[in-house]
Amino acid sequence: MTRSLDQPSKLLCYQVSGITLGSDRPLVELSPTEDLDQAQGLDLSVRFLPQLDDSLCPSSWFLSMAMPGEEPWLSCADIEEQALLGGKPGYLLRFHDLADFLVDRQGTEVVALANRDVPEETLHHILLNQALPLLLNLRGQDALHATAVLTPQGICAFAGPAGVGKSTLAASFLLAGYPVISDDCLVLKEQEGRIVAVPGYPGLRLWDDVTQSLSLDPGHLRSVAHYTEKHRLLLPGQSQAFPTEPLPLARLYILSQPEGPEAGKETGTFSLQPFPPRLAFMELLTCLFRLDIRDRAMLARQFCFVERLVAQVPVKQLSIPQNFSALPSVRDAILTDLRHAI
Repeated sequence: MTRSLDQPSKLLCYQVSGITLGSDRPLVELSPTEDLDQAQGLDLSVRFLPQLDDSLCPSSWFLSMAMPGEEPWLSCADIEEQALLGGKPGYLLRFHDLADFLVDRQGTEVVALANRDVPEETLHHILLNQALPLLLNLRGQDALHATAVLTPQGICAFAGPAGVGKSTLAASFLLAGYPVISDDCLVLKEQEGRIVAVPGYPGLRLWDDVTQSLSLDPGHLRSVAHYTEKHRLLLPGQSQAFPTEPLPLARLYILSQPEGPEAGKETGTFSLQPFPPRLAFMELLTCLFRLDIRDRAMLARQFCFVERLVAQVPVKQLSIPQNFSALPSVRDAILTDLRHAI
C-alpha cells in the first residue's frame, strides 16, 4: 500500500531536548511554544497516521531489541525511497504490535503509523521516550541513558542500566525542591569549553511501588502507556519552572546496586566513590543511544565525545540499596559531594 501524505500548513510547536519539534497532533506531555509554518524553524516534524502499512516488509533488519521476557520490542531496518517521506530513503523503527515509525536519514521527519486501538498516551510515550533518543543520535547529538537534576552547583546526572533506580533517586531530589531536567535521556554537548546538559521535558516515569513508597499524590500522576504500570509524575508548577537553556554538568554518577552477601537485603547501606577514568569511559559508552550501529563515523564521534566528557566532568560510582528509606541519606551524600571540589 503506497500513499502520499497531505502536508498540513501548520504544526503544533514544542521545545524538547534542545530541538524544535512540530507535530500534527497535540502532545500533552509537552508545553507548546507557538504554531509555526512547517518550513520555518522546525528541526523535526512528526505526523501521525491511524493505521499500519502492510507493505512495509523489509527483507533484513540491522537492529533488534527484546523485552526482559525475550519478546521482541524494537527492530530497525533500512527503507528505500518512501512516498510517506516525500520520496526519501530512511529507516523503519518497528515497535512490535504497537507502531511503526518512518524516519528520514537526516532525522528531520517522522511519520508514525499505529493501529487504531493503540491509545494516544502509548503512542506519545513511544515517540518521546523510545524513538526520540534514537532520532537525536541520528541528528548528530550525543544523549546518555541518564536522568538529571538541577542543584545549586549545577546539573548532576545519574547514568546506568534500566531498573537501577535513576528515576527513583531523581524523584527524591524533586520532592526536596530540586528540578528534574531529564528522565532517561540526557542530551550533552560542548559549549564554551565545557560540557553542558540540555533540558528534556518535565516529568518522571515511576513504578507503582515508588509512587506508593514516596506517598505521591495520585492527582499528580498520569498513565505512561497501556502496557506498563509506570506513571508519569508532574508536580504543580513544574512545567512553568522548567529550565530551557543548557546548564553546566557538574557531576556524573554511575549507579549500581550492592553486590555480595548483603546484595539481596533491603539495607540502607550505600557507597559513593571515584570511578577510575578508564572504567568510567567504558561504562559510559554503553549508556549512549545509537540508532544505526553500522555508522562508523557516528561511533567514532561518540568515542571521542565520551573521552572528552570523562576528562572534563568528575565521574563517581554510586551503589544504592533497594530501600526507599535510604533515599534521603543518599541525596544528602550527593549534595555534600557536589559542594566539595575534586
